[in-house]
Amino acid sequence: MKNEKLYNAISNISPQYLEELSFEKTVDEKNNNPKATPAKKSKLPVIGIICAVVGLAGITCVAAIKGVLGRGMNELQMDPSQQQELVEQSAAIVYTSESTTASTTANTTAQTDDKTVANADKITVVPEAVVADERCAFISFKVSGFTFDDKINEPFFDMEYAYEDEAMTKELDCEGRFYNGVNDIGGKQVYEDGTPLQYYNSGVEKYRYFDNEGNLYYLMKVSGHGVDMNMLGRTIYVKLVNLCELYKCEVIKGTNREWTFTLEMPSKSTSVNKDVGKKLENTPFTLDSIGLSPISIRLNYTVKGNAKGTIPKFVGVVLKDGSVLGIGDDVHNSSDGNTAHQNCFFVRAIDPDKVESILILKDMDDPSSGVVTIPV
Repeated sequence: MKNEKLYNAISNISPQYLEELSFEKTVDEKNNNPKATPAKKSKLPVIGIICAVVGLAGITCVAAIKGVLGRGMNELQMDPSQQQELVEQSAAIVYTSESTTASTTANTTAQTDDKTVANADKITVVPEAVVADERCAFISFKVSGFTFDDKINEPFFDMEYAYEDEAMTKELDCEGRFYNGVNDIGGKQVYEDGTPLQYYNSGVEKYRYFDNEGNLYYLMKVSGHGVDMNMLGRTIYVKLVNLCELYKCEVIKGTNREWTFTLEMPSKSTSVNKDVGKKLENTPFTLDSIGLSPISIRLNYTVKGNAKGTIPKFVGVVLKDGSVLGIGDDVHNSSDGNTAHQNCFFVRAIDPDKVESILILKDMDDPSSGVVTIPV
């Protein structure tokens, strides 16, 4: 996206700041080294790119995160005290062997060849922790016994699934990736211990997928298809398929195995509901209220007039320290002509008490429609 379009879309943020965001977005696209995306996952729309860019800005946190939820949650950048608080509030669960059901199945129809991992039967995948609210859940997994050339390749599950029923017929939305040991702190790429990112002589980034014991960590986000499905208090069923080694989207070696899990979701909500009552000028929408949690936000609108098939787009939050946090590319919308609702998921965890205002693009299909800042 060109900078002038960013200026138009996020008109209340200075051009100099947007230049920094645009640069950080380029670095992020280079450093994230995204995995091959299954066909069921869509690319970011233009507005989603705006949100992703905003999401890279001004995040303040401690880089070396050590908390009760484990390394797999490091990408959410929750400090240890917030992790502990969520566990005590029953909004997060640290899984144990007694609290989960897991099984591993070999794909007997797959032919073993030179692309099959030699020690596939010794690889273990176990769930570590979950953080959830009404709208979504983040689940971390620890992978042991899997090795690969992390100088040029990356780990990857061929497919991931989540279901709301044991028969695995009612699929939930989900996506995930392996934690590469790199965090975005204030728009700068650093390792989880706070040290600067390093590079090989070829210019390729040095990732730190493995911990000191040789384990990998996978973070999966799960949500319902619509805006009204409540994730809390549920039992969900997760399937991870064919752990493999990738090079430029090509499978180098795979395990030909499936790991399935029966997982309990947290039972308590940490979402804070706030009345807003803000009319968006030159639109038929009034933002009546929001529900804000550490990992997501829900926006509830009243519609009076012709909405022309589109609704406003939540862009991000402005925290009390002045930093800005955007959302990921997974957004759920619904509208019946009289009301409209939107669920959005943060790229980093927040403290709802530290949110000063929210940013909303008036028309999600028109980047030039203008962004409004609404105090909450």
